[in-house]
Amino acid sequence: MDEQTAPRAPGPLRRAGSRLLEAAHGASAQTPVIVKVGGPVLAVSLGMALYLEGALDTEACGGTPACTELSQQVSLVTTDGTALMLVVLWLVFIAFVGRRTKRLADVARRVSEGDLTARVGGHARQGDAARPPRDELMMVSGQFDRMLDTLVTEQQRLQGLTDALEHQATHDVVTGLGNRTLLLRQVEEMLAVPRTSPLAVVKVELDDLATIDATLGHAVGELVVTTTALRLSAAVRGDERVVRVSGSVFAVLVDDVPDDADAAAIALRLLEVVNRPVDVEGATIVVSACAGAVLHRPGDERTAHDVLRDAALALHSAQRTGAEADSVARTVIYTPRLREEVLERSRTADELRATLSGQPGTGQLQVHYQPYALLTDPSRVAGFEALVRWQHPQRGLVSPLEFVPVAEEVGLIRPIGLRVLQDAAERSAAWHAIDPSRAWTTSVNLSPQQLLDVDLVHRVGDVLARTGLAPHLLTLELTETAMMLDLDGAARRLQALRDIGVGIAIDDFGTGSSSLSYLHQLPVDVVKLDRAFISRLEDDATSLAMVRAVLDIASALGLTTIAEGIETPGQLRILGELGCDKAQGFLLSRPVPQDVAQDLLLGARQLGGAGAGDLRVAP
Repeated sequence: MDEQTAPRAPGPLRRAGSRLLEAAHGASAQTPVIVKVGGPVLAVSLGMALYLEGALDTEACGGTPACTELSQQVSLVTTDGTALMLVVLWLVFIAFVGRRTKRLADVARRVSEGDLTARVGGHARQGDAARPPRDELMMVSGQFDRMLDTLVTEQQRLQGLTDALEHQATHDVVTGLGNRTLLLRQVEEMLAVPRTSPLAVVKVELDDLATIDATLGHAVGELVVTTTALRLSAAVRGDERVVRVSGSVFAVLVDDVPDDADAAAIALRLLEVVNRPVDVEGATIVVSACAGAVLHRPGDERTAHDVLRDAALALHSAQRTGAEADSVARTVIYTPRLREEVLERSRTADELRATLSGQPGTGQLQVHYQPYALLTDPSRVAGFEALVRWQHPQRGLVSPLEFVPVAEEVGLIRPIGLRVLQDAAERSAAWHAIDPSRAWTTSVNLSPQQLLDVDLVHRVGDVLARTGLAPHLLTLELTETAMMLDLDGAARRLQALRDIGVGIAIDDFGTGSSSLSYLHQLPVDVVKLDRAFISRLEDDATSLAMVRAVLDIASALGLTTIAEGIETPGQLRILGELGCDKAQGFLLSRPVPQDVAQDLLLGARQLGGAGAGDLRVAP
């Protein structure tokens, strides 16, 4: 067989092998080793096998047995050799590439499950950063690890932001204490496990924080709050936690409180800490507070929300006690009766709304009149104070002490006050038309909410215009507490009322902390002495001295004085001797309906007589 007749590998195969060899020479450093080496080796091996198989083709051998046998053996060898080469190449692939690929897949699986500590590894070390990776797979693994490092860094940053937001959501900005959200969470956690002893929540509220903000400034109000927070934090014990529930309300969560008496003792201890003056730039602010507490006992089915609600009910009950009461009186422990009272107040509010809207069968508001007289002539009416009553279809005549506080809480006191003003002005105008020569006056009480009304002057002027009552025949009474809610605004509105001719009286004078200091700042015409001083006038030298001092000051300022709550002839005599102008009280007459008041005015009935003084009408 000569050179020309010898079979050769097909041209395309040779060309493919040649290209594989060229590709192997031109492979980059980033090409995997198995590709750079295994590919050309496999191509050459396959080429040689095909070449030998073609060269020993049995047909080309002429069919001789020896040649045919040799051709078969070569074909078998090349086939087995090729298979062996493929197995070797597969093992090399598994050793150099498969293991790293499996590692990469395993790390990807762990990352998908949330394990960000997994790393591929095997890429260039940190000190070899300038040296390129040996192949693409190592480059991918290194990039994957760097991506994970970046992801971990971002996760840590986001966790820090989450922690900061969580702290803001559960803590008070001003004091740094926990807030209501944190308190609720803590109570829920404590109630989530079986308990063998009660826990208590004690709420403490500062009095008149809004007044401090309005008169002394918000910065001073915040100073009072932060001082209170520091005092409470220093006073609590190891198992007690302090939070700021709202603007003026703090709460203390206490574990293992045996009974109500211990809860009351804790509340008193906290009030003693809070009820201390606060010094601000040389000035002293008197701070007072009240407290409400609730006990949650083992087996109690109330939730954490229920516990905080009941603590608020106890605190609300304590709030209704005046700031002048002692700490014991201003501490209330929750009982189921408090919830019943809340429901009763809610029913009262609903019935009041129905009465104001004129619904049939809901009763009606009435105006009764309590006369006052000149001390120089106690038998003759010198004026009336208009007092609201509620004629209830089931409860009868209801005292304002029972429904006015409810009306103030639910925002009904303004329409009630306006209705009383309208009725009193209309009745007074009708009475003056009977005897125009008598210049007696009618007094109507203003609630704190009415005094805060920016349209107060317009409303009063509108009532006077509709009823035809002369402004100088109307006097508006308000308490010192009402004025202190907005002293500047109150002074402006009162001056505007006085400018149109309406008289201004301070009711319950002497019960406020700054009574005398504000007398010369406000447009006041009348001072009404509180019944607390009058009741002790005959047997208390201090009360006598205080009444004498107030009368002297009022006289020096040109103010008219009226003594409230006179019940004995001795009180009436002493006030006359001290120079008081007018007197009002059960000794002269209780509040009476309008027909009886008209009889008193016209002389058909006498002050202090059976027709007036013995009427059993609520004060």
